Amino acid sequence: MWHGGNNYGHTACSGIATKYADDVCLHSDGTPNEPKFTHLSRLQHLIADRAEIMLSQDANRTALPYWDGTQWSYGTQQFAYSYLLSVHFLVNQAPISLAVLFRNQTITMSRQSIRIYDENMFLLYDTANYSDINSNNTEIVPIVSGSFEWSTWSEPTLSNLSVVTSPTPMEQLTVTNDETIYLWYRRNVTLSQPSSRSILEVQTRKGNALLVFLEGEYLGEFDEHQEGMGNVEATITLDLSSFKPNQQYLLEILSISLGLNSSVPAYNLEYKGIVGKIWLDGQLLIDNQTSTNFWQHQKGLVGEELEIYTEEGSSKVNWSNDSSKDIGKPITWFQTRFDLDHLVREDINANPVLFDAQGLNRGHVFINGNNIGLYWLLQGICNGRPVWCTQRETNCSEPTQRYYHIPPDWLMSKNNLITIFEHLGAPSPASNSCQLKLHFLVFCSAICFI
Repeated sequence: MWHGGNNYGHTACSGIATKYADDVCLHSDGTPNEPKFTHLSRLQHLIADRAEIMLSQDANRTALPYWDGTQWSYGTQQFAYSYLLSVHFLVNQAPISLAVLFRNQTITMSRQSIRIYDENMFLLYDTANYSDINSNNTEIVPIVSGSFEWSTWSEPTLSNLSVVTSPTPMEQLTVTNDETIYLWYRRNVTLSQPSSRSILEVQTRKGNALLVFLEGEYLGEFDEHQEGMGNVEATITLDLSSFKPNQQYLLEILSISLGLNSSVPAYNLEYKGIVGKIWLDGQLLIDNQTSTNFWQHQKGLVGEELEIYTEEGSSKVNWSNDSSKDIGKPITWFQTRFDLDHLVREDINANPVLFDAQGLNRGHVFINGNNIGLYWLLQGICNGRPVWCTQRETNCSEPTQRYYHIPPDWLMSKNNLITIFEHLGAPSPASNSCQLKLHFLVFCSAICFI
């Protein structure tokens, strides 16, 4: 793979970050990943230059003697593929460096490496040697940074959107058909003995998040961000001490799909949301008799339905200019505008433009109505398999992805509309002097570092 790219919108599969396969030859933003990019490019040019001769004949495979410390010996891990009058591929599959003998020349080979020679025994390529390639070839340059006037709008927990009613919670994709990642579950509950450590148990799935509200008050969240399929049981501790016992309240759960599994086995299906039973302090929340206790299911968000992240839809809600009151509030929309007329259009095309999500938590960003994907400032974990890590054992204490690519054809020179839907509540962008940060990722040639 040369380029993994980005999972814009909600196309990322379960447990996969917005940028995909970022450690291949081209980063997800399109910049070369050195030294891998140049090193593999050299090999492919070499093969292309000699392709006609190589395709005209079969390679001659011969075992190579290696020096075992006392004598030349033959094994099964050192050999040569020779194309007469063209090139010779010398292979060492051993996990150690050693010397081999080829055409009366002693050649030292690195562990698990290949060397390519021409007919005159001139070294053309060594997989183990890329020391001449500069890997420090990019620099992040701020292009939009400063104080902006943010407007905010809180996603309502109740709305006039249509609902589907059922005695039991319905599986999410049955209702949404994956046309949105959001599904509201609502039901009346009577609290028997509310406490500061009440327990909500929900049978859900991998790659799923649940936000819990009671009478519109946010109480807690569960997220499961493993890659793959399977059921999990969410246990969420809720502080219900301010609610009265033996009184009916409206329980609301916003289920958020964090991506579908990318390889669903044959004769199997992916599921999301609540996929089984649900208990509150041991009380099973299923009532097949009382219709007022049936579950209601609302597909999507009001902000989605109105497309408030677009020019036309933005005017359909009353935005608040006092963003300070929405600091840290979950399910909140933020919106502002920015200009890029100080930049040359060719620079925007040549250098990737990145959105800096530092200060946010988890949600989606829209640029001029286009969804650049899920952002999540989730800390990488490297004791075992990393969580959302795009490169194993890299920047373990840092967010697995801080910068998010914006395609240049989504940008305008002036009056760009940026809209953020924050799931969990975040101190920024409404604080930090209302910072908005966009960056160029500038690719430099070697002269940049002289």
